[in-house]
Amino acid sequence: MNRRESRIRAFELLFETDFQKEAIDWARIYESAMRNRGLGNHVFVKALYSNAVEHQKEIDHLIESSAENWRLSRMSAVTRAVLRLCVGELLYSDIPAKVAINEAVEISKLYNDEKSTAFVNGILNKIASEQGTLQAKDSDT
Repeated sequence: MNRRESRIRAFELLFETDFQKEAIDWARIYESAMRNRGLGNHVFVKALYSNAVEHQKEIDHLIESSAENWRLSRMSAVTRAVLRLCVGELLYSDIPAKVAINEAVEISKLYNDEKSTAFVNGILNKIASEQGTLQAKDSDT
């Protein structure tokens, strides 16, 4: 499984997790989904997914504060999952910000319309700029 496929799997898990009514047991959701899909244990998928769910409150706060006049609850579940995935990757990995944002935009193109994809791109670039990840990680490449 390449990194794009791993990101898509992590996105799908985040999308599914968004519909859980009870407290999130992300480890159980991850293990069950990977076993049921015959995908085994993929370190990159697990890292992306766990970063997003373990730090969801912080990530959601950053998304809402960057999305002027938009609450998370007004965004589609697809948009929330893509944003959470990428913000988790921006904050908690050593992947260059431009790569993480580009991958998120590509995933958004698969599941969203053009307006939503542009919205995702704008929010992610704003967060990366404000967090300093756009310059810091990308200067290493």
